[in-house]
This record gives sequence, C-alpha cells and structure tokens, in this order.
Amino acid sequence: MFEFRLSLKPVRAALGGLILACAMTAQAQTVDYAGARVDVIVPFGAGGGVDVYIRALAPFLEKHLPGKPTLVLRHVPGGGSIPGANQFQARAKPDGMTAIVVSSSTVANFVFQRAKVKFDLDKWQPILLSPQGAVVYASPSLGVTGPKDLPKLKGQSLVFGGQGPTAGESRIIVSFELLGLAPKYVWGLTRGPVRLAYERGELNFNYDAAPGFLRGGTDLVNAGKAVPLYALGIIDSKGNVVRDPLFPNLPSFPEAYEIMHGKKPSGPAYEAWKALLQMGVMANKAIFLPTDTPKHIVEAWRTAARNLLKDPEFDKVASSVVEGYPQFIGEDVRPIIKEATTLSPATWEWLREYYKARHNLAL
Repeated sequence: MFEFRLSLKPVRAALGGLILACAMTAQAQTVDYAGARVDVIVPFGAGGGVDVYIRALAPFLEKHLPGKPTLVLRHVPGGGSIPGANQFQARAKPDGMTAIVVSSSTVANFVFQRAKVKFDLDKWQPILLSPQGAVVYASPSLGVTGPKDLPKLKGQSLVFGGQGPTAGESRIIVSFELLGLAPKYVWGLTRGPVRLAYERGELNFNYDAAPGFLRGGTDLVNAGKAVPLYALGIIDSKGNVVRDPLFPNLPSFPEAYEIMHGKKPSGPAYEAWKALLQMGVMANKAIFLPTDTPKHIVEAWRTAARNLLKDPEFDKVASSVVEGYPQFIGEDVRPIIKEATTLSPATWEWLREYYKARHNLAL
C-alpha cells in the first residue's frame, strides 16, 4: 500500500510569495511624499547640461511622484562630478528622499578615475536614462563652410576647451585623434564658460550636447559664428553607429572620418571610440536612487518617470531635453550602464597609450 504525503513546502512557498507580493503592492500604495522636500544632488554647477535636464524634468517628477513633493536641487560642482557623486554615495539614505542626476562625465570618470571615485554607479538604483547626441562645430574663421571642408582643418591652430580629457569630452577628443586633428586643449571649464569663451573668440573649435546645440548652438550658426561639421551619431540595435535622429542632415562621426580619410573607420582605435560613444551618448544623462532603496520606493520613482514621459504637458514644455532618442526606465538601464563601463582589454590598451601620449595621463 502506498502512502501519499502532501508536502506543504511548495504551498507555503507559494503562499509566502503571494503574501510578499501583496505586501509590496500595499507598500507601493503607501509611498507618500505629501509635504516633503526631496533632495536631488546635481554634481555640477548651475547652467550646464545636467542642470538644464533636471530643471526640465523636476516639475513633472513632482507632479507624478506620490504626494507631489517639492524637489530641491543641491548643486555640488567641481571635479568632473566626482565630489558630488562621492557625497551622494556616502550620505544619501536609501529612503527615497535623495536622488542624484549624472552625466556622461560621471560615467567616464567612474571608468577612468578609479583612485578618486568612491561611488558605485553600477550598483545604484536606476530610474531614468536619457541618451543625448552631440554636434561638433568650428569657427568660420578657420575657412570651413560645412562638413565637406573637414580636411581644411588639418594643420590649423585649433583651440578646444572642456572639463578634462577623461570627462564627457572624451568621446569628442578621441574623434579628433581619429580624424588626425590636434587642437590645443584648455581644461577646467564647464560647458557654460566654454560657450562664452567660444563666443569671445578664445576658442575656435567646440561641441554641444544635442539640447544645448538646439537651444543656443543654432543661434551661433544663424549669426554666422559657427559651422556644424558632424554629429557623433547613436548606436542602433545592431551595434552600428548611425546618424543622429535630431540631426539627419549632418554626417555621423564614421561619415566624417570617411570625408577626412577616404575610407571607413576600423580597428582598435575605432572600437575604443565606440566604447566612449556608449559612455558619452547612450549613457549621457541619468537619475538614480541609492543602492539599498526599498523596491516599493524605487518603483514609485520609476512609475513617476513612465508617467512623466507620457504626460502631454511634458511633451509641450520640456520634451526638447529628451526628444528624438529612446528613453530607458528601471532595469532596462542596467545593460546600458554595464556596456558603458566595461571595456575590452584591447580598448583599455589603446586608451592607455592614447592618454599617455597625448595628455600625459596614466589610466
């Protein structure tokens, strides 16, 4: 005679999972920021690309977070965003009351400045990631009228400014290297001062992220003070670099390379540049919560981000900071961050040699 015994372990496990799921749903419903002031760490000065980005999004995050809190922007400028990101890592409590917004400079410095970095970007809880392209332009005083004139820049005295060679400018300056251009670099400048220096004629070679170019760069073009040469482009679903959807009439960097050299780019140098494109374009702007933030709080923020992007008022008022590019929410962000921060040995080798030879930096 066979004795049949019913094990309760699977039943208990299933019931436990059901109870946990119900509890999480209940917790999510109780997230309430009514009357709260939520800090958002901005590890850059006011007026730059990250500041513009979060100021555009903040009113809509306030609208869609439960209880409609007030978001208070806390600027911690300097050091290519490292001090602000380190401060967020050390001080932000995982209670949903402190978030951080970062840029490609934060991502690049996380990869290249490990001795100074005390933060775990790849472990933070991702809320929203926004790719942003970039446009490179030059002063017409250099004798250029459009992309076809790129070869005229060879041997000319080019002057370019930015935060530093391992910050967000990395994707730009390596494109110069591949094009065979050798500008004089003026480091220690954020994007606002760079634009002013360009307008004063102290710099003659510059770039803007897409929103900055649409907001102010086009004014320079219309005033006859800037000539767009190429947009970096974006990486499509097949891993190819294609034209920037916001600037379909400008060549992508691979096309600019072909204009300059008469052939398509390839080899370790080009693969290194593509890795920097992943860092600097595909992972350009992002909002995070601390690593150990409870799931129901994280989901409240992610839901707010989803609703923000669907909000017709956002589309009318602030969509210019994200328009034209796919937006990534929650766990969809992690593969992009991983790809942007994990470099192949061949890429590391090329970048080490480049930074040592051109900028006297040891990675």
